[in-house]
Amino acid sequence: MNLLKNFLFVTILTAIIACSSKPIVRDFPPTAGPAEEIANLEKDLNTAKDNQVDVLSPVNFKEAQDSLEDAKKKFLNGKDSQLTLHKVAIGRAYLINANNVSLIARENIEDVIDAREAALKADAPTYFSLDFKNADKDFAVVTKDLEKNKMNTVAKERSSLQGKYLDLEVRAIKEKNLKESRDIITQAKKENAEKYAPRTLTIAEKNYTDTEAYITANPHDKEEISDRVKETKDAAVHAYNINRTAKGTSKVSSEEIAILIDQERTRAINNENKLSTVKDELETTQSALEKEKFNKTSLALTAEELVAEKENLESQTKSLESDKEKLEAEKSFNEKYEIARKQFSSNEAEVYRQGDSLLIRLKGIAFPSAAATIQTQSYPLLTKVQKVVEEFGAGSAIIVEGHTDSVGGKTVNNRLSVERAKAVKEYLQANGGGIEEKIEAVGYGDEKPLASNKTADGRAQNRRVDIIIKPDTTKL
Repeated sequence: MNLLKNFLFVTILTAIIACSSKPIVRDFPPTAGPAEEIANLEKDLNTAKDNQVDVLSPVNFKEAQDSLEDAKKKFLNGKDSQLTLHKVAIGRAYLINANNVSLIARENIEDVIDAREAALKADAPTYFSLDFKNADKDFAVVTKDLEKNKMNTVAKERSSLQGKYLDLEVRAIKEKNLKESRDIITQAKKENAEKYAPRTLTIAEKNYTDTEAYITANPHDKEEISDRVKETKDAAVHAYNINRTAKGTSKVSSEEIAILIDQERTRAINNENKLSTVKDELETTQSALEKEKFNKTSLALTAEELVAEKENLESQTKSLESDKEKLEAEKSFNEKYEIARKQFSSNEAEVYRQGDSLLIRLKGIAFPSAAATIQTQSYPLLTKVQKVVEEFGAGSAIIVEGHTDSVGGKTVNNRLSVERAKAVKEYLQANGGGIEEKIEAVGYGDEKPLASNKTADGRAQNRRVDIIIKPDTTKL
């Protein structure tokens, strides 16, 4: 089971990393709005940054950011909208790569990522800014190696890097909880506590050392740490006050000295009671552990645990197989898209990818004025369309869209666009095998212009037929 899981994971990893250096750029259709697509990319980049994608895939993320900035400049300078959209498409492609690499990073260095997040929560960058920056530099090297698929290097650095972040977390927890007590003890020493109050100072320092050691061993035991930190601070304050009193005994009344002695006695009794309670709890815990050890072996899984583990592995395997199928379908679609794009000259058609669909914008198809009869010179072009449809498989759904310019009335334009779409549909049905029931014809008249209808060139662009192919991804 584990071998299968590892094999599938390596397959997916290879497929994703293989495309990381040269992402697949999916250009937007001319009808897309540059401002809207720029805003969408910026929003998605911010979301990715919140998920640490900028740290997990720094090269791809930076490329995406740079492309976004280029797109913004082109848009503000009034450059051609297609150039602006192309820059957004490049940024989008790099962001997809960055997200893919971040998923792989979480699979391969999840323990390092968790350690870094724990250090962040402990405010390590606040207390140890330089050390945290240095650890992040090493982290960036590892994630860049991940982007380049250098898995051997990643494996070597993983443990060391995790250790750095774990150490930073513990140091930050100590600094946050013990700084005040340390400062009080330091001030007491400056005021000669080693001379006037050596015993209480030693107790305070011992308490500080014990709490520091406990945090090292149990950094996430917040409740116990809080109790110990309070005791440490009390001991530090006590040493500080005793030192000040001892230095000025000639000015202190016998009553004040008696009060201090009584406070010290009470404090000692409280500590003794706490020690007794802890001892009782320890004995109870030890007894429970011995009983548990007697009742079951720690070397074997129970039948229930084995079943649960088996089900968990089967679930993960299914998930990995699903991911593999999606990647294979994506690869197949991209290959067919390239084949389709090369079928047509620039004067015949433009080919775009729109999500999981393919758009063929026919520029070379000719109709007589105000008519919907396909001319013989358009047959070779439609034959090429037929080949593309066959390439994507008989299970593909096809929509033929008719569009006109704004010259003439809306009723006439709507009727003409529908008739022209139907003419192309009927041609494809008459010459295609197995797709007769999958073709739909719709007409939009002048509702979806690509350019302004005020110029001859604009009207020419708007008079068109679009073929949309929606393949059955299970058959790619």
